[in-house]
Amino acid sequence: MEIKQVIKSVSLLGVLILFCFNTFAQSVNRIEIPTRGDDQAFQVISLGEEGILLLTKTGKLTFNVTKLDANFQQAWSANGELEENQSIVDFYKDGRDVYFLFSKYNSDLYQIFKISTGIGIIQKFFFENIRRFEISEFKVHNDVAYMAGLVKEEPVLLSINFNRMQPRILAGGIKGTANISSIDFDVENDLLIVSYSVKKGRSSYMAVKRINPNGKIVEQLTVEPEEDYGLLTGKLFSLEDGTQLMIGNYGYKGYQSNGGPMSQGLYISKVDGETPEYLKLHSFTDFKNFFNFLPQKQQEKIERKIKKKKDRGDELKLNYRVLVHDIIKKDNQYILVAEVFYPEFRNNNVYGTPYYGNMWGNPFGYGYGGYNSLYMMRYSRYLGLNSWAWNPWMYSNYGNNSQQFDGFRYTHAIVAGVDLNGKLMWDNSFSFDNVKTMELKEKVKIKSEGDEITLVYSNKGKLISKIVKGNDVVEGVKSIDISSQKEGDKIRDTATDDIEYWYKDYYLAWGYQRIANKTEGTRRVFYLNKISF
Repeated sequence: MEIKQVIKSVSLLGVLILFCFNTFAQSVNRIEIPTRGDDQAFQVISLGEEGILLLTKTGKLTFNVTKLDANFQQAWSANGELEENQSIVDFYKDGRDVYFLFSKYNSDLYQIFKISTGIGIIQKFFFENIRRFEISEFKVHNDVAYMAGLVKEEPVLLSINFNRMQPRILAGGIKGTANISSIDFDVENDLLIVSYSVKKGRSSYMAVKRINPNGKIVEQLTVEPEEDYGLLTGKLFSLEDGTQLMIGNYGYKGYQSNGGPMSQGLYISKVDGETPEYLKLHSFTDFKNFFNFLPQKQQEKIERKIKKKKDRGDELKLNYRVLVHDIIKKDNQYILVAEVFYPEFRNNNVYGTPYYGNMWGNPFGYGYGGYNSLYMMRYSRYLGLNSWAWNPWMYSNYGNNSQQFDGFRYTHAIVAGVDLNGKLMWDNSFSFDNVKTMELKEKVKIKSEGDEITLVYSNKGKLISKIVKGNDVVEGVKSIDISSQKEGDKIRDTATDDIEYWYKDYYLAWGYQRIANKTEGTRRVFYLNKISF
């Protein structure tokens, strides 16, 4: 059943359930859409106060897009047609338009669907691309789509003009081993900005190229730290005021663990001109609250080690994997957010995945034996296709006969404020409670209001929150259940739960649940919850 059909049959069949109820987190709206089996799942795209888009693949050759307003009422619904076995690779939101990129594994046939969120008009663009193009970045600007990734382990940047639909390779090569880390737009000067993560010998640094609409490189620069360090990841942001900043994580040059560099801290660099205006490195050993996730005795022990090293004019070498969020400009400071994690493995003689053929982790499938295409895209990016999520263990014995990847374990999130010159002003942290996912993605979502920052994540049917103000904690950790609120319901399983700051005081939570009810039996649903903090 398509979403459109589900929503229209509310009054007759009651198959879609809309709730409005109160908790200590104020009002919550909830919508449930019954799932028909292993071949149906939903992609959620927030439109702020305008509502949300829901994308679901309705068959091998069809998909449906439905817009719901901020109260979960249907605004419109539209269907699209695909080539056989195509699945979503990525999507990009640009103003009032959303673009979906579809393809299938090991194919050179692609489709881009442009959807007007206001009235639901769908435009389809079909083109042929390079075979085995591992896409890590997809963005659209001025009716030109840009795709970055790897072909045979070489970085490739393509542009596709919607008027001509002929792929064009942009930018020249870079000496050393390079990955395209991010693409962004300088709207004021009509330039495409491409950042690369480069490894040359023992050095690792970032390179930036600015490209005009004709594909010509008009400016390029490098961001390099002091001799002892290497920049491991980097992402460049063009802010509304024209400021261009690069953020990421760094480590000690040549200091290896499991074959890859180790993260020592975060950095921020202002790169408006031909040379970086500043590059500031902030070691985790200088953070006041970074180690709060540890038990008290371990925390005290590592703090003693840090002090002992500093007294000798040295620094304690750290080994952390860090997923860095997009930068946030707030008044006269920049807010940095990052999540610390590590990969887990289990002994198994059969290489595989716990998500094989399971709808709870397989929204669309992509010819990978049940892998979700977005999952594979982001996962491949972590495995080295894009160094924005640098993988320190990519050269180790991943995926051999005795070791099977068993998910990413999250330890804690950090939030820090730096001034406009990149100086660290404050930091805080938020510990995760037994959080592990198969997909490496941002778990913590934040809302900034005044001097206070609310941090929220979802896990196993619960929302966990914390409010901080600079180095201080305003409100400690609180937890609420994502309840169906139907009399007699018992939630048996919650899977692929996600949360996102939506608008004003509202967060949007969604995922899949298996719910048992003595009166009505067992149902499997996709749910959306509107939650006010």
